[in-house]
Amino acid sequence: MINSISKILAQEIVDTIHDVCGYNVNFINTKGIIYASNDYSRLDTYHEIGRQVALTGETIEVLSDEQYPGTNKGINIPIYYHKRIIAVVGITGNPVEVRRFAHLAERIAILLLHEQELDMVHRTLEEKKQYLMHSILYCEFDNPEYFDECLTEFKIDKTKDYRIVSIEVNNRYNLLNKSLMDQDIETLFSQIQNGLYVYIYPNEFIGLICDESFKHDEYTLKTFANLHSGIVKTAVGKAMPLYKCNESYSSTKIALKSLNTMHNLHTGGDNQTIDYIVFDDLTIELFFSSIPANIRSEFNNKVIGKLDENDRIFLKSYYDNDMSLQKTADALFLHKNTVQQRLNKIMTKTNYNPRNFRDAVILYLALY
Repeated sequence: MINSISKILAQEIVDTIHDVCGYNVNFINTKGIIYASNDYSRLDTYHEIGRQVALTGETIEVLSDEQYPGTNKGINIPIYYHKRIIAVVGITGNPVEVRRFAHLAERIAILLLHEQELDMVHRTLEEKKQYLMHSILYCEFDNPEYFDECLTEFKIDKTKDYRIVSIEVNNRYNLLNKSLMDQDIETLFSQIQNGLYVYIYPNEFIGLICDESFKHDEYTLKTFANLHSGIVKTAVGKAMPLYKCNESYSSTKIALKSLNTMHNLHTGGDNQTIDYIVFDDLTIELFFSSIPANIRSEFNNKVIGKLDENDRIFLKSYYDNDMSLQKTADALFLHKNTVQQRLNKIMTKTNYNPRNFRDAVILYLALY
């Protein structure tokens, strides 16, 4: 019997609800510790009201910021499963406005937990696939014999390395058409040897592919991403042993987060989109994906805030052409002296010399 909500599952629910309502959402365990939140600074901190809710089993609404010392107004409700409290969900904001989102988080959690507890003996082939993928993604191997049975069913060799593929559907895509997307993705994985996939609420399809055949399968994955450009983003995680593929799944999250910054770096301001990425190909993107957006924005404004769009496009071309005056002049159809003049103008605006290595690194990162 499930007696808690895993950290990964709780974080997925938090992210989903936050995307819908925009309010800060926390999942709190029965000891009062925040273990999932869209505000990462609050992770692993103590939540007094959450602890009270876990102890009393009663919903607590904070009507004003002064009602309890050190707290903001919001709502905290217990999540019951099999008549036991397994977590508390808290949302900051006017209780009248956020109450429905708290109950939505509660219902999603219960629904997902219920799906995990479907009787294994009576699972259909699809349910076996769901069980297998869930076990792999969340590293929960509670029934080794049944897990091995599922591996045999789907011809998965547990001695080999595998990669997780995450296909994230654009939120603007009408999820009423999920069945059509499901058909396309089913066709995709039918072309991959022993490929498996599952749908994860609300907008993600997760697949498992063998690293041994990845080079052959990558063309198929890229073709799918190109055909669905603007609708889906596809990320391939790092290769890992089967029993550690939760780490491959985590790496797809990093890769998906990096796609937006990669777009800024590589597309030169045009309308081209990048819809496919492999974790192995990430370098500096790993660094930037871990930095909060507000810090990136602050750094950007501090370094190149005084540059207009033409300056930035010019500077990016200069770095794309290896800081060569002649190559930059040829690429932009400018005279070499004009390139030098524009570099001097940028130095005057920013106080960073684009031709100096240390300054160039700072400018390059800001452009990123």
